[in-house]
Amino acid sequence: MNAPSPDTDSSQRDRRVFAILLALYVLVLFPILRANRYYNDDLKRALIGRAGWDSNGRPLTTLLMKLLQCYDRALVDISPLTQIGAIAILAWVGVLVARRHAIRSRWMAALAAFPLGAQPFFLENLSYKFDALSMSLALLLALLPALVLGNDRRGWWLGVLALFASLNFYQSAINACLVFILLDVVMAQLDDKPPREIARRFIWRVLQVGVAMLLYQLVVGLHISGWVKQNSATINPLSELSVIGSNVAAFAQFIGGSFNQQWWRYFGPLLVLLGLVPVAVGLRYVARHRDALPAWGSALLAAGSVLLPLAALAGVLGPMLVLANPPLVPRVLVGVGALLAAALIVLQAALPQWRRSERWSLAAGGMLALGMCTIASAYGNALGEQQAYEDRIAARLADDLAEANAHEPIEAVLLDGTAGHSPLTAHVAEQFPLMNALVLPYLDGSNTFLTPGFLRYYMPDVVARLNSEAVIARKVALLDAACRTPPLRTTAAYSLHVIERVAVVRLGAAAQRCGAAAGD
Repeated sequence: MNAPSPDTDSSQRDRRVFAILLALYVLVLFPILRANRYYNDDLKRALIGRAGWDSNGRPLTTLLMKLLQCYDRALVDISPLTQIGAIAILAWVGVLVARRHAIRSRWMAALAAFPLGAQPFFLENLSYKFDALSMSLALLLALLPALVLGNDRRGWWLGVLALFASLNFYQSAINACLVFILLDVVMAQLDDKPPREIARRFIWRVLQVGVAMLLYQLVVGLHISGWVKQNSATINPLSELSVIGSNVAAFAQFIGGSFNQQWWRYFGPLLVLLGLVPVAVGLRYVARHRDALPAWGSALLAAGSVLLPLAALAGVLGPMLVLANPPLVPRVLVGVGALLAAALIVLQAALPQWRRSERWSLAAGGMLALGMCTIASAYGNALGEQQAYEDRIAARLADDLAEANAHEPIEAVLLDGTAGHSPLTAHVAEQFPLMNALVLPYLDGSNTFLTPGFLRYYMPDVVARLNSEAVIARKVALLDAACRTPPLRTTAAYSLHVIERVAVVRLGAAAQRCGAAAGD
């Protein structure tokens, strides 16, 4: 009997890694699909069909979504096709990771790549019915230079093209590339490559990213006018270093505050260990090459090894470090998954060289995977309960407003207060504070973006009259009058008054607030 060829073995391993990863990603995606909540921007896109990505510097996302549905005049919701496609792409990225770093164990390969799309902050990216596919494609393209493309001139320019395309799909994915550039340095140290070669490859990759970002700015960035434009004002890194420090502190506080203290007690030691392994790799490399290096070269390499974890954290934030007011939202932290994956890749490669069992790397990957699946399940339950909770309120409010309008024509609507989280969602958010950023209430009088989009599903004729400038100018007087007038309807979630043909809807705690506090 003929022995299987190496190509056959490689192909079988690829298929198995892909299958394992796809199954793992289903554990993350299924709770989101079960919740079936239109996520933020999805609200308007599903009902109105406007793309809106071009103005935010993502023209390839517009092109992709239009091609998928043979676009005529408006987009339609084709989920879960897009979200299933997203996890298939993420699973394929895992196959490329296993190939590039020659991870023999298919389970270790899957667990090492799993954080790329399963880390808690990427749950927001997967929740978008319209954006999930393009965000995953952006991650794939951002990692192609480090995983597939060669180090020759042709590979360099193809890498620039891949990074340029990644930016056109989703800008924050570039941070994953920055983390993997540092991963290449550590892996080259493990392979005992000459310092000159490591430095050359590092500079090669950094220039690649720089050229891609410059091209993007010249070709696309100058035409950005949407939300990204409003949040992309930059600082002068030389004269405003304090702002960079503030940005780092703000992101660290956001990430640290996303999980409770007990969660950090469980996972903090593991994360510290994963951060120290690359430091140990670098210091051992310096010790092996100190005789061939000048004193200043050894000192520089040693300092770089010690500071590598900080450099990796900076890579997670990437260009956001130099923004005057960077957005503190989960979806921009794509680099967190790259950092966790890189740490696991280094661990599984270092342990055999240090004559330690590879089971430790499997245990570390399994522990992180279990934690990520737990958070994903809790998130899906919280998302679904919030959807049902606000659906009930909005449906009843639509009927009450229609009944009130039948008795006396309503010319405007003032929505005050917020429905807040459902009891179950609030409980989950107490244990996982990240849910406060992931599950935003749609019924909120102060939210001029999500609330009108959500109410279009129940009372499209009311949205044009909701919280207009004229009504907001009279808000204090209308709320004071509502306090002195018996409500037409009182429910557990809101009270409804009609004041001078203005429907005053007071949600949640606002229903009990009167007097001077009404204008807060």
